[in-house]
Order: sequence, then C-alpha cells, then structure tokens
Amino acid sequence: MIRRRSRQIGVAAVALAFAVVSGCGQKPGVSGLYAGPGGPSGQGTAAGGLGGVGTDGQPVDPGALDTGAQDVSAGAGTDAAGTGAGNGTGTGTGGTGGRVGSGGGTSGPVPPGIGDPTSLKPGEPIKIGVHAPVTGAAAIPQNSIERAVGVYADYINKKGGINGRKLQVKLENDNFDPSTAVSKCKSFIEQKYFLVIGSAGADQIDACARYANSRQWPYISGGVHESNPRLGSLNALRTYFAAYLTYEQQAPVITREMRAAFSGQKVGLIVAENDNLDNYAKIQGNSLKQAFGTKLVLNDRAPKKIQAEATSIAAKICNSGAKAVVWNASPGGLVNVSKALTCSVKFYGPGNTSGLNVVATGGCPQIDGARFFSSYPQLDKIDSIDPGFRKAYRAKNGGADPDDIAINAWGLEKLVGQMLQAAGKNLSHRTFMATLNSGKTFDSGVFPAVRFTPNKRFGGSAMYLLEADCGSRQYKTRPGRYKP
Repeated sequence: MIRRRSRQIGVAAVALAFAVVSGCGQKPGVSGLYAGPGGPSGQGTAAGGLGGVGTDGQPVDPGALDTGAQDVSAGAGTDAAGTGAGNGTGTGTGGTGGRVGSGGGTSGPVPPGIGDPTSLKPGEPIKIGVHAPVTGAAAIPQNSIERAVGVYADYINKKGGINGRKLQVKLENDNFDPSTAVSKCKSFIEQKYFLVIGSAGADQIDACARYANSRQWPYISGGVHESNPRLGSLNALRTYFAAYLTYEQQAPVITREMRAAFSGQKVGLIVAENDNLDNYAKIQGNSLKQAFGTKLVLNDRAPKKIQAEATSIAAKICNSGAKAVVWNASPGGLVNVSKALTCSVKFYGPGNTSGLNVVATGGCPQIDGARFFSSYPQLDKIDSIDPGFRKAYRAKNGGADPDDIAINAWGLEKLVGQMLQAAGKNLSHRTFMATLNSGKTFDSGVFPAVRFTPNKRFGGSAMYLLEADCGSRQYKTRPGRYKP
C-alpha cells in the first residue's frame, strides 16, 4: 500500500477508527460555533453560519456558506491506498466505512428526489472523503490505524471492486475541531467526492452532518448523540445516516446490564460537559433513577479539562460509595481517573468510546471488568464471525497480526461497501440515498444489521458488549448481541 506522508501523517490512519471513539468532551469555543440567533456567539444566522442549517435541519443558504476551507490539493492530506497509488489529486485506492444507529424521530417523509440524480460515469471510481482527528484530544494510535487502512478495500478491489468500480478514499485531519471539520467537508463536497464520512468526535460529526445536509450530500457517521438543544435533532437531517445505535438508544441497555449485576447497590453517572450530550445525560440519568431510585448517588458532568481534574473526579466517585459508574466522557479521561481511584468501581458505557485495547492497556488493573458497548467484536471472536478478516489483514500487512482497530475498519468498509453495491451500477446521490431509505437491511456480518427509512436516520439494531480483562490487558467479547 502506497502512502504519501506530510505534516498530517496520520490522517489516513484515523479513518479506520472513526467508529471506535466517537469522542466526548467539547472543545473550548464549540458553543460559540454552534450558536444560532441570540446564542453565545452573537451571530445572527442559524447554526452560527457553521453550515447554514436551521433548527429543523434544513438548508438556510448553501450558496453563501464559507467556513474558510483549507487547500486539500496534493500534499494537504494523507491517502489510503488499496491496490495502487493515488491519482494526481492525492487520492489513493482504498476504502472506508460508516456506521449507523437505530431509532426514530419526528422528521417527515423524505421526498423521492433527495440528492443529485447524475450518475457516475462508467468505470469512474467511487471517491469517499473522511474527516478524522489525528491531532487533538481524540487522536488514535497512528501505527495501528495506518496498518488497518484499506484492508477491506484492497480485498474487494482485487475482486473487481463494487459493481465494477474501484474505491478511492481521501482522509483529512480535522484536528478534533468542528470548524476545521466543516472546512474539510466543504472541500470534499466541492471536489465532488461521492460520499463524506465522519470520524471520532461528536462535535465534529454534528457540525459536518448539518453542513452536508445543507448541500444535500450523503453523510455517514457512527452513532453519537441524537440532538443538540439549540440546533435540533440529527434525525431531521435528510442526508444523514448514523451507522450504529446512538448513545440515547444504548442508555436503557446500559441500565439493564448494570441492574443485573448491581441491583440494590449504589451507582453513578458521569457524562462529558458538552451540550451535544445534554439529551443523553438526561435520558441515561432518568433510566438509572428509575432502575435504582435513591441508589443513584452520583450524577455529574465531567469538565472539559478532565485530565487536570482526574484526581477530584476520582475522589467524587469514591466518596459517593458507587460500586458501578456509567462513563461517557473521553477514553483518555477514563484512564487518568481510574489511576487516581482509591476505591474499587466497575465502569459501564456506550460505544464506541472506551472499548479499545489501548484503553485497557492504559487503564488496567483499575478498569478490570469494565464493560462498554461496541459496534464490532474484539479479537477473541472475530475469527469465528468473519474468517476472511485476519487473512486479508495479513495479506495487506506482510503477515502481521491485526489489532482491534483493524476489526473496526474492516467492518466499516464492509458495511459501506454493501450499501454502495445495493445502489447498483447507475450510482448517483439520488439512487444511493433512495437505497438507504428503502427499508432494506444491511448486514456486513461484522457490524450488527442496520436499516433506515425516510424518517429514521438512526438505523442500528444492536451492539456487542466488551469486558476489560486485565489478565491479558485486552477487552473480551461477551456472548451475544444486545438490543434496546
């Protein structure tokens, strides 16, 4: 696999883990970026001009949008190569994937004509743009992701591609910053990339999903939050598709698992201080209160500078007497807080946030037994679920063994590939989104099945449950799949 390296050397790599850590924790200034009329930024346009999108998710003035996109011509990004080198624009042959969540919403039916009806030319490759954090608080281990990039794309391209078309993917570093993420999405769209995929970072995903919707451009991400208190529901965005269960949809399943193990005992909840997570915090808190009553002894929000306040957060947990705590804040924060604990506590949480083996390595032995949901199985189960994965990975990486980030990448690429395959040879935005909205079930065999309808942007059906095993310093896959 050929990779161009630049100052943004890890950008391509991160795409494969974008489903892994749909990061929590709001960057300073995000509130101002999102503000609508009368909001903190004082801007007069809906969504603070971040995408020209009103609270109903509809375009305000797509032609007037300009977030100061940076040049993403050759040298500005890193390419993921599948079966060959990139072309003159810096695009390699590779692939990426997306995840979808499940659930409903209040938006109306999607009109039949969403998206440009112009089909790709015969033999024209499918170009996919991905924005992902390489620098910033949610950066993913670079070497692991670089190895994982394009494994499935290489596999499928060797078999003739998708409906005779090769996959090409360009990935850009969004610096874990919403305004940068929108500039990358804007550039992808202006360069006519067929599809844009969002990586880790709830704030970045929210911003780009709204921008892409204003341009009637298909956008896929992992399941993150469902709504912003000022901008409205992501379910109202007609071109948005979340690729596995949202945090809100996972909330009752988390409560169910905690109640089975800690009925009658004290429990707690810690959620990142981020308005995108306000709805989740409310739903998860109410769910725990209903199940545990007065035994819910801690319900708090983690500050933005969570690493600096890890000791005080750990003290709150231990002083509360909670035996189990739901955690939906940064994975790095979990490692720091767990190291500062003076008591024993079991952590639970939604995926994909803290179920990476790098978290187990950093957090053990304190996080032994922690359980987090995930859109993909861990290394202990992948061979029985998809025997072709390890062989394909080794073929791509000189016989090296894969890690869990590679499983996620494989599953994502496989899922999006299935969606593109189903859209047929006359591939256009209109046929692609009509295919997704048709009610057809997509099941890659790795990720749980997803299904969308015109008024259902969250299409996931279930999650895996991972448990930290500090004997091996890895997460192991619990039996079965867990449905809301």
